[in-house]
Amino acid sequence: MILLTPRFTFAARHARPRGPLLLASLSILLGALVFPNVVLGDEPVPLGVDAVIDPDAPPKPPPELPPADPNAWGVGGKEEGEGKFVPQGKTGHLKEEEEAAKEAAKPEDYRTLSPRDFGIDTVIGVGSIRDVRSNSNPTKTTLVTFVPYFEWRIDERWSWGVRFPMAKGSVDGPVDDDAYKPFATGNFEGHLQAKLKLKRFMRLPISLAVAIPTGQGQMFPPADETGAKPQALLNHAAGAARGWEDQALFTPKHLSFVPRVGFTYDTRIMHFAASTKFELMIRTAGGLPASEAEGTVHNPALNWVTGASFFYDFLDGKVSPGLRAWLAVTRLPESVNTSDYSGAQFVVEPDVNSTIPLSKALALRARVGVVIPVSGPIGGSHAASITGVRMDVGLSF
Repeated sequence: MILLTPRFTFAARHARPRGPLLLASLSILLGALVFPNVVLGDEPVPLGVDAVIDPDAPPKPPPELPPADPNAWGVGGKEEGEGKFVPQGKTGHLKEEEEAAKEAAKPEDYRTLSPRDFGIDTVIGVGSIRDVRSNSNPTKTTLVTFVPYFEWRIDERWSWGVRFPMAKGSVDGPVDDDAYKPFATGNFEGHLQAKLKLKRFMRLPISLAVAIPTGQGQMFPPADETGAKPQALLNHAAGAARGWEDQALFTPKHLSFVPRVGFTYDTRIMHFAASTKFELMIRTAGGLPASEAEGTVHNPALNWVTGASFFYDFLDGKVSPGLRAWLAVTRLPESVNTSDYSGAQFVVEPDVNSTIPLSKALALRARVGVVIPVSGPIGGSHAASITGVRMDVGLSF
């Protein structure tokens, strides 16, 4: 009995209530289970609370909007981003910038890029002319004239050029068996031209040409110069075959001053030009008639030419048909008695031009036409009539 009593007493003394300890243990266990799920985000968090976004997740597309009403403000229009009721078209600086961009986007035009032109303008004349020294019958003639030319456009405004004519052919004399086959040079010409810009496609060309007396032949030659008169007739026929358009080139023994003013309208496909010029031809040498009955010399000789042209391009200028027409009012340098073949001459010339690019800086130019005197002393109502066939070939470089 004594031994059992102390053991019971010790157990009773050190005993503790077990309820609080059990609750604490359960709390610790639940915290360990819940803490990783809430803080570390192992499971998705319900919507409606703050969440941590996963950076590796793909973005969600925005929700689709309902279709817009086509009659609503700001909907429709011809230009992207413009509303239905904004002003149509381009105005102000926007229009200028758009036109400049279109102009810069155009392909290069070889017909205007090359600043230098060199070629030979050839006209073959067939027909008859009036000879003031033998005016009983027209004088038959067949000839070819060559006019080599060179022109250099210094810039958009200024240019200069030169021409030097030559002729070769046959001319009948006053007797049926008289036939001459002379060669004659014409007057060397140089010109300076300025093109004033009026608008985008419009220009006002102004030029002055001077022809120095290098031409051969004279109508009243000394007795020892038997070939001078046929040369003068040949130059006269050369001017007639070209429709009296360039009398200053084919009037020998004369110094000529030729002012000219014109108007041009050029687009990439249409080319219109009009001009007027006055040829003042001052006599510098040559024989004189022995008496008034033999002939009269008119000094100065005059020629006023007014004309226009129109051409239309096909195949980017490779084929350009068109028409030239002019009126020449001429006072010839000589006349005999009452026979004066000066007057007004109307001429038309249908042409076909062509510009063929050979490279970026080289182009071939060609022109074919027919010079037809319609009415006047060298064609039409008069007995004498001459027609010219033109072939002009050149290079632009």
